[in-house]
Amino acid sequence: MPDAATSGTITRLESQVHNDDRVSVYLDGEFAFGIHEDLVVKHSLQVGATLTPEKARELERDEQYVDAKQTALDYLAYKPRTEEEVRRKLGQEDVPSPVIEDVIARLYELEYLDDEAYAHDYAHNRFSSKKYGPVRIRRELTERGVDRRLADAAVDELFAEVDVTAAAWTHAEKRWPRLAGEDDPRRRRQKMYRYLRRRGFTSNTIRPILDELEQDGTRNEDSLR
Repeated sequence: MPDAATSGTITRLESQVHNDDRVSVYLDGEFAFGIHEDLVVKHSLQVGATLTPEKARELERDEQYVDAKQTALDYLAYKPRTEEEVRRKLGQEDVPSPVIEDVIARLYELEYLDDEAYAHDYAHNRFSSKKYGPVRIRRELTERGVDRRLADAAVDELFAEVDVTAAAWTHAEKRWPRLAGEDDPRRRRQKMYRYLRRRGFTSNTIRPILDELEQDGTRNEDSLR
C-alpha cells in the first residue's frame, strides 16, 4: 500500500502472480507497492506517469476503503450483522474512522445493512428457537448495537403476536421438577424465579406461574396423605 511519502515515475505495472486482483507498481525501476486493479483504472495509473505524494495519499485512502469494504462483506457473508457490529469489526482491524463511515454508507446503499429488519428477524428467531422472553431478547438486541427504539418496536411487535405466559410456562414445566430436591419451598421458588428472569420474563409473568406451581405441589402432597 502506498503512503504519503511515496513518489516517483511509474516504470512498470504488473499483475501479481498469486492475486490477479492486484497490481504491482514499480517506481523508478523498483517495486514500490501493490494496489487493487480497480484503483489503477480509477486513478489512471500508467507507465510514464508521475506519482506525487498527493496522489499517493489518495491511493492509500482508496486502498484502505477497498480492503475495509471487503472485510465488511466477508463478515456479513457469515450471517446478518448490525451496523454497530460491522463498525466494531472494522475498528478491530484499525480502519480509520472516515473510511469506516464511507464503508457503512456504501453497505446501506447495497442494502447489506438494515438494523430494523435485523431486529425483527432476530427477535422472531430467538423466540422460535429458545422461547426467550421480551426482556432477554431486547437486551440481546441492544448488546448487538441495535438502537433501543428499534429493539423496542421489534419486541413489542413479536409479543403482540405470541403468548408470553405460555412461553414462560414452557420453561417452568421443564425446570420445576429438577428443583424437587430443594427441601426449602422458599429457596425452590427463588431458584425458579431467577431461572425465568434469566430467560427474559418479567415479575408480572413469573409470579402467577410460581403461585400455581406451589398450589399444585401442595394439592399433590395433600392427596398423598
